[in-house]
Amino acid sequence: MGRNVFVSYKYADSSVRQFVNSGYRTTVRDYVDIISRIFDRTDRFYFRGENDGEDLSRYDYKTIERKLADRMFYTSVTIVLISPRMFENVREIEQWIPWEISYSLKNKARSDGSSNMNAILAVVLPDRNGSYDYAMYSDGRRTFVREKAFFEIILANMFNRRGVDHFEDRYGNPMYVHGNSYIALARWSDFRSNPEHYIDLALRNRGEWDRFDIVKRIDERWVS
Repeated sequence: MGRNVFVSYKYADSSVRQFVNSGYRTTVRDYVDIISRIFDRTDRFYFRGENDGEDLSRYDYKTIERKLADRMFYTSVTIVLISPRMFENVREIEQWIPWEISYSLKNKARSDGSSNMNAILAVVLPDRNGSYDYAMYSDGRRTFVREKAFFEIILANMFNRRGVDHFEDRYGNPMYVHGNSYIALARWSDFRSNPEHYIDLALRNRGEWDRFDIVKRIDERWVS
């Protein structure tokens, strides 16, 4: 049985690596289109998100929230695309990516069924120079995460496996190890080469959810 996947991302962020000879400005949405095409080639995962060009911004906040919740309700995996300028110049609680992550982490119920907490995979997109260093870097053996590149609710659900020591480099950047964070992490290049592997890592964490300290909300806004 295939799993439905929701993708959370900053639609118009063009601070990502540009596609060669595309003739237009590449945005994060173009990477989402690639993910959708990847899923078209497998019966294990199905893209469940808005169509390209579909604009929710004309709706009021509550209507957008309802439409997003309807799309996410029957998903079991959320992929969040990390991009250099995904942050808006407002408080985190007023931005949609954190709301989507919070909603993904809930056990949900309504009249037509129920939905358990999603597996979550954070995929770091390359910046305009093709580098991932703004968000994560490797010293050749280990991978470290630059916390300022991530929303608080994402960080709250990384490095959160109980009973595990979490290490930092000399600058205070935490070391990422698969299985030690509820939210799995991958570079775009690695994910694109083997998407099912990284989604399976996230699903494995979901299967062991009770071994993690899960943070489902940061502010009272996440109650609804």
